[in-house]
Amino acid sequence: MGKNNYIGWRLARLEAKPMVTVTPKATETIKAILTEEKKSEPIRIFFAGFSCSGPSYMMGFDKKKDTDVELKVDGFTLIYEKGLEDELKEAVIDSIDTPQGPGVVVKVKSSGASSCGGSCAGCH
Repeated sequence: MGKNNYIGWRLARLEAKPMVTVTPKATETIKAILTEEKKSEPIRIFFAGFSCSGPSYMMGFDKKKDTDVELKVDGFTLIYEKGLEDELKEAVIDSIDTPQGPGVVVKVKSSGASSCGGSCAGCH
């Protein structure tokens, strides 16, 4: 195999990597929620605003649009707007325990940007 073919193969493999990672515990939690809620629609990841640590993302049930990115994960489907690809490229969906019960959270790498003028003193 020529050098150019190898580089093309490596790039193709890199591009095929999912943009969003879902932890095993989050997968279990999402499946339990889908069963409890009797839902089968895709789960949309969407921009929810800015917090002290930068952009914040949430999830909810929604219908897929033609412009969405679709990611099949172990029995369920995640969707998000194509324009969010850069922001979600290293996102991790993880399980959390809350007073209301188990849930999931979208964790993204912080850009260092803040809506609080660089300090979280006024965000509480």
